[in-house]
Amino acid sequence: MPDGYAPSGDDRVFYRDRGSGQAVIFIHAGVADSRMWLPQLEKAPSGFRYVAYDQRGFGNSAVGNTKFKAYEDALAVMDYLAIESAVLVGCSMGGGVALDVAIEEPQRVEGLVLIGADSPGFEAKPFQSPQWPDVVRAFEAGDFDRVADLEAEIWLAGHGRDIGDVDPEIQEIFKEMDLVALRNEERREELEQPGPERATGILEVDTPTLVMVGEYDLPSMHENAHDLASKLSRRAPTVIEGTAHLPSLERPDALNTALVGFLDSLT
Repeated sequence: MPDGYAPSGDDRVFYRDRGSGQAVIFIHAGVADSRMWLPQLEKAPSGFRYVAYDQRGFGNSAVGNTKFKAYEDALAVMDYLAIESAVLVGCSMGGGVALDVAIEEPQRVEGLVLIGADSPGFEAKPFQSPQWPDVVRAFEAGDFDRVADLEAEIWLAGHGRDIGDVDPEIQEIFKEMDLVALRNEERREELEQPGPERATGILEVDTPTLVMVGEYDLPSMHENAHDLASKLSRRAPTVIEGTAHLPSLERPDALNTALVGFLDSLT
């Protein structure tokens, strides 16, 4: 099916739609957009419908002047595409959105795949990337190119390796995605942030869940992954080797293998 736009509130949300069958919705990280899932969409296995969308203020989805909640975009895309229920795959911020859908509309979620996501109500040991003070200064100065370069070091290279270890083409697409997100930062003021109810709501989530984290992701993300796994999957998180926060781009084959294995376990 072709790509298109789904109405969401007073705005429109861009989506990419591939394949047919069991629906799988991909929700991107806060430094990315639906392009981070192209290696998955291009390999959608037979019998599955893969859909990735740009949250409002990211990629091709503009953001208007009305209050909204991030999970409403996921539901809007599902409604528009006549998807009653789906497996939700969320990375980082997208993992939080997937959890919110599972909390608010549990009957619409057949499974969860959470990658490098925060665990609501959990406080990891304090850790600050050495680049962070420079990120703040560059953002306040409006130097988004510099911010994107620094965030690539934090999230793409990760903890324990250098940005030079990452494929230049992946660095390029990361920067393209992150620059759009950064330039829309102020326009996303209408986004209503989840409250403390997410921390209690997660305890009610009862759906098959796979938790994953990149080998080189930040120490705090590894701690969050273990906490999420203890709450939701009752097994240790799957560690994707040779990648940091965005394994979908860097290690697509490894992620695809883990994802398809999980999807097959649901049938």
